[in-house]
Formats: sequence, structure tokens, C-alpha cells
Amino acid sequence: MAAYLAKVRDRAYTVTDGDVQALKDEGFTEDEIFEQTVATAVGEGLRRLDRALEAIG
Repeated sequence: MAAYLAKVRDRAYTVTDGDVQALKDEGFTEDEIFEQTVATAVGEGLRRLDRALEAIG
């Protein structure tokens, strides 16, 4: 799942249904995929916000 999460973190707009299906094929559940996706996206969003606030302040 690490490669998928890196894609979510760095290029979320490129994530496809095929990426999610590949994780399902590896044995991950939809809930696991969803939870990891949201956690990664929120974490990266907060990291970017912190960087922006540092640049402003």
C-alpha cells in the first residue's frame, strides 16, 4: 500500500479505480483503503497548511 499512499500524498489527482482495485486484489478491504487514503490526504493537507503558514509568518 505504500506506493498507493505515496501517490495519494503527491499526486492524488492521478489515483484511479484501477489503483484501488489492485489494493483489493492484494487483500485490502475497502474500509482499510478508505481509512488509509483519508489519513494520508488529511496529513498531507495539514503539512502543506503548516508550510504555508510558516511562509506567511
